[in-house]
Amino acid sequence: MDGASDDKVEIATSLAQDDVDEYPEGGLKAWVVLCGAVSGFFATFGYVNSWGVFQAYYQQKLLHHSSPSEISWIGSMQHAMIFLPALIVGRLFDMGYYRVPFAAGSLLVVLTTFLVPQCKVYWHFMLCQGFGVGIGSGLMFSTMLTVVTQWFKKRRGFALGVTCFGGALGSTVQPIILRQLIAKVGFAWAMRSLGFILAFVLVITNVCIARRLGPVKAPGGLLGLHAFRSSSALSVFGVCTFVTFLGLFTMLTYISSSAIAFGISPNFAFYLVAIVNFSSGIGRVSSGLLGDRFGAMNIMTIMTASAGAATIAWPFCRTIPNITGISVLYGFTSGAWLALIGSTVGQMGGIEDLGRRLGAINTIAGVGTLCGPPISGLFADSRLGYIAVGYFAGGALLVGASLIFVSRCLLAGSGIGRKY
Repeated sequence: MDGASDDKVEIATSLAQDDVDEYPEGGLKAWVVLCGAVSGFFATFGYVNSWGVFQAYYQQKLLHHSSPSEISWIGSMQHAMIFLPALIVGRLFDMGYYRVPFAAGSLLVVLTTFLVPQCKVYWHFMLCQGFGVGIGSGLMFSTMLTVVTQWFKKRRGFALGVTCFGGALGSTVQPIILRQLIAKVGFAWAMRSLGFILAFVLVITNVCIARRLGPVKAPGGLLGLHAFRSSSALSVFGVCTFVTFLGLFTMLTYISSSAIAFGISPNFAFYLVAIVNFSSGIGRVSSGLLGDRFGAMNIMTIMTASAGAATIAWPFCRTIPNITGISVLYGFTSGAWLALIGSTVGQMGGIEDLGRRLGAINTIAGVGTLCGPPISGLFADSRLGYIAVGYFAGGALLVGASLIFVSRCLLAGSGIGRKY
């Protein structure tokens, strides 16, 4: 009897492994899921990455008594709350619980967007936009990335790049919508209109999103620290993620307000956020394709270093042509991180606990995101102003690029010439 039981377990394990290894790489269901993830990114990252518009508007109008650093904490909290819940969300996903958190996140994003017009003082905006929109997006973010990785492997970089393009599309369209509606119907109705758009898009997302594999009880508890202990490459990549995210969103946060400070018309400065985000969308799809061809970590290293150089150069670009050009370069190169992080973490272990592993890395990213722009805001008030901001954020990105390369070498081991 014991031998028969062992045979059954072995057969079941073999079948489960076959199910894991045989990725659809397409088909109607896979593309429907991908469309759901794209629309979800449109509503979440598209919204949060539009913060530069709010930063500039609040500095000029609603929160003009607050410093740029204080206001940037709202945007930083949004970005951080996307990533910080990822460890718990990823673990719940691995265990099979994702529908309820996903729907709850969708509802929270829509409700808090409708509440923003009622905000009067700083802590109201922090509660609604910083925590409400951020946490709501965070309850969806890791699930969307992990679901896509279950349907694609060889074309994973491309699929994740397309997913992240949804966020870039949202953060290109939404600033333009907000800018136009604020001028025509006022801030309150602009936010209500945005709320209706987000509600429609997120209904589509909830209908389309679906996992391919069943739940798995992976060893290691909630934190899964054994993955870091057993993989020096993953440990170094965790440090790299924190350092990189100290500088990754800084330029996006301050691009509009810095342009106004440089003497560029506010009417044009508001559109720089859309320019950065559209370029980022092109960069995400391109990085995904290049990552599939040449290795995700190889492309991520080059793109992160280029984004760091662009960030250092940004404060010296004080004319419309120059600041537009540097915005395009920064957007294109910085887009690689979101497109390739799933592929990178995916090759540092098995798929059975990918949700938890990716969640842990995203939680680390959230801590860096929370700290980065406010620290940069303190530098903005210094004697060097945005030049100091560029040095700090750009330097963080260059250090991050170096650490990606170190992690890649540790992962490759003796096969240093292989595609990673």
